[in-house]
Amino acid sequence: MTCAIGCAKTIEKKLAETPGVQKAKVDFEKKQATVHFDADKLSTNQLKQFVESCADGKTYKVTAIKVSL
Repeated sequence: MTCAIGCAKTIEKKLAETPGVQKAKVDFEKKQATVHFDADKLSTNQLKQFVESCADGKTYKVTAIKVSL
């Protein structure tokens, strides 16, 4: 992420509008997103692809995914 407020809010908003996502919070300082989603509707790979496709498709990169049940 390259900007503290705009980038984080853009990703949060787009994730929140995604079917299957219940809640999304992006922390720019930690370079981390916490996403609560329905695993029956979305996979972690789909979430990764979605985040990386925001903006120009080159700005945002997902480097690690941790799933908590």
